[in-house]
Amino acid sequence: MVLMESPQQGVNSKPEIIDYYVKTLERVLGSEKDAQMCIYDASCDTHYGFCCDIDKEASRELASLPGVLSVMPDPDYNSREKDYASNIQSSNLSHLQIRSTLLFPAGTTRHWLVRIDKPGVGVVTKAQMVDYYAEILTKVLGNEKDAQMCIYHISWRSNFGFCCELDEECAQELAGVPGVLSVQPDKNYDSENNYYEDRSASSEASQTTPVKTKKLFVTGLSFYTSEKTLRAAFESFGELVEVKIIMDKISKRSKGYAFVEYTTEEAASAALKEMNGKIINGWMIVVDVAKANPPKYSRGRPRMAA
Repeated sequence: MVLMESPQQGVNSKPEIIDYYVKTLERVLGSEKDAQMCIYDASCDTHYGFCCDIDKEASRELASLPGVLSVMPDPDYNSREKDYASNIQSSNLSHLQIRSTLLFPAGTTRHWLVRIDKPGVGVVTKAQMVDYYAEILTKVLGNEKDAQMCIYHISWRSNFGFCCELDEECAQELAGVPGVLSVQPDKNYDSENNYYEDRSASSEASQTTPVKTKKLFVTGLSFYTSEKTLRAAFESFGELVEVKIIMDKISKRSKGYAFVEYTTEEAASAALKEMNGKIINGWMIVVDVAKANPPKYSRGRPRMAA
């Protein structure tokens, strides 16, 4: 289902509006006849749009054209009556189906949960909240429409934030924008569960039994977290032997994980209990017992094939 902006003045009759749809689709398919054959339903009254049978690549290209508000799967393909009115409402929440696949190379994006400070006075309605979130994301992407495309879920009543699809580099930059409390992977992307409940509480509660270790493994670090910052966060639990952030030999920047070693098991156990799920530099960290051979972990941006 393709939702469209109102046609320009002078395009009023049903044949004229359908021709408007055909010419739009023709820009993607390259043939007026093919465009006509692909369209199987059209709305020509209050809400403008049409349904067509095209592949994913064509739908992504179509979504980027001027005048196209959103492109999404037809929710009632077998129905004779298409509900363009309800679907135009969902498009206001930023082109949910096309999202950021038009902005980043394939395979470089992840789904992120972004927590936001409570907005100021005057941001009350859902529409105002969506605009507020898009404005924040625009500071990273540079374009409001691109920002709207990336957002796929929002929370706006008691907990404030949104879910979006970005690459690692943009997510890192977003974490440093004023008003952003944290940016973390959206682990519940395919779930209907509450996106904004405090998920760190359960992980912290599970770490109640003292552990027999002096060395901890910390993941989920921001690229910009230094050893000095990490040491400051962990030193209140006891005397530290070493704090070591693992660096990429080629890029010379953090891989997003580190080792923290204490002089006593008691200090390590306390840090494990209290620091797991905490926010450092806008990122939620995960603290675990260091294994003899820890898993390979990298927060680096995927390298494109030559």
